[in-house]
Formats: sequence, C-alpha cells, structure tokens
Amino acid sequence: MSTPAAAAAPYAGQQHDAVRATFELAWFRRLLPDLLREAGGGEVLDLGCGDGAVAGMAPGRLSRYLGVDLTAARAGRDPHHRVHHDLRGGLGPVGARPFDLYLATFGVASHLSPDELRRLLADVSAHARPGAVVAFEALGLFSLEWPQLWDTAPGAARTIPYSLAADVLVHPWAPDELFAVFAQAGIEPLRAADRTLQAGPKTDGYWPGLPCVRGALNDLLDGSRDTAAALSAPLPPLPAAEAALVHHTLAGRRRALAGRREASAAGVWALEPETDGGFGHGLLVVGRVGA
Repeated sequence: MSTPAAAAAPYAGQQHDAVRATFELAWFRRLLPDLLREAGGGEVLDLGCGDGAVAGMAPGRLSRYLGVDLTAARAGRDPHHRVHHDLRGGLGPVGARPFDLYLATFGVASHLSPDELRRLLADVSAHARPGAVVAFEALGLFSLEWPQLWDTAPGAARTIPYSLAADVLVHPWAPDELFAVFAQAGIEPLRAADRTLQAGPKTDGYWPGLPCVRGALNDLLDGSRDTAAALSAPLPPLPAAEAALVHHTLAGRRRALAGRREASAAGVWALEPETDGGFGHGLLVVGRVGA
C-alpha cells in the first residue's frame, strides 16, 4: 500500500462538472430519504465522503453525520464531522457507536481491491446494529465505458487505470458479484440500481469511437450547442452481450430526441432508464445488516 499522502494525491482538489452538480447529485438526493426511512434513523456514516455533498442532501433528516475520506478536510469544514482515513485499511477510527446508514457514493467501492472491499464490508457489518442499511456504489461492469471488461472475471484482469488528477486503479463490478460480497459479510442484499448510463465520464479512454455524451451535456448546460452532434452520433460496434442491446437502444432514443430543435440536457437526461444490471457508470447495491 502506498503512503497516505501519495494515495490521496489523485483525489485531492478534484474538479467536478455540471452533469454531476445538476443531475448526478440530484439522483442521490432523491435516493437518500428512502434509505433513511429504510434505516429507521438519521445517523449516517459517509464513506469516501469527498466534498461532503451528502451532508447537505437531507436537511433536517440527518441527526448525526460523519464523513470518512482519504483526503483531509477542506478549510471551513468542521473537523469533528470528518475522519481522515484510508478505507483500504478497513473502516477506521469512527468510534464505537453504530450508525443507521452506511453510505458510499460515486463508485467508492471500485476504488478498493476486491479483498479491501470485503474487509471494509466485514468491518461495517461488525460495527453496525442489526437492521442497519448499507448502500455502497461501485462502477458498473457493463458500463458503456469499458466493453473490453464485460466478459472478464473479478480480480486482476478486471482492474484498470482510471484517470483523476493522476491514474488510480479501479475494479468494476456486476450486481450478482456485489450481492455475494455483501452476503459474505453478513449483509443481506436487497436491490441494485444503475446510475448514469448515457454520460459516464470515461468514454474517451477505453473503447474507440464512443461519442462524448457527457461533454455535450455539459456544453448544453453551459448554453452551448457546439458539441451537440455527439448526442445523435451512433455507437461503435460493441461485444455481443445484453449490455450492448441496452446501450444501443438507449442511444437510439437519444438520437431521436436530439433531432428535435428543442432538445435539452434535461430532456436527454430524462431518457435515463431505471435498470439494475450494472449498465451504468455507477452501480449502487443496498443491503441490510443481519442479526
């Protein structure tokens, strides 16, 4: 394992785009109240909390919040609500008191190796009270961003460099695989949900010929149509798989919409289907800690 400073460097000072701010955060904002209801309380441990966005997503609903992140707290944030810790080493110094909801957003689970993820989930299961909810997001194996991984087995063959401020290694997951990892840790898997099927941020580095839908959406949100042609561009040939049908079908719907003069970023985003097969950039798995 690298030093904490070296491990944190690719994540420090990450710049976020308008798609995240406008659409992706809204996806989590809609989800959080349901997770809190399922959890039966408002005490949240936010694992890999980044900029702490979750802390402001449910005003009046969070009775206790603690964020854990590899990067140190930014100026102006209350240090008592953030722990500086590398989750590759397990849950870390979060105190003995359990939480109602253990949450990891924006693909955090894939920034751990499979063994590191198993250790973290085992730590969460041991720390939590029976009935607590665990919601971890990974990168979806069947995302349009990396078709070359669709038929690989978990482990080294599926681990790829992922560009942030510098490259980090990530490991995408399929839903059934994460269900098995949850169950092994004593967490009953309940369901999965895909996030961001059309506009994953890494379509420019893994598979040739993919249109930059995210860039076009960001430009539309910024008032420019200079790159809008990407919204109607066809997909390149993909491996024969269920995922290819999902992505080609969605691209066809997007092309039909993009042909209209009034097509907007919100209209394109509204095409996002509710799927649970690991087809999105994000794959959220929700489970419940057993007795």
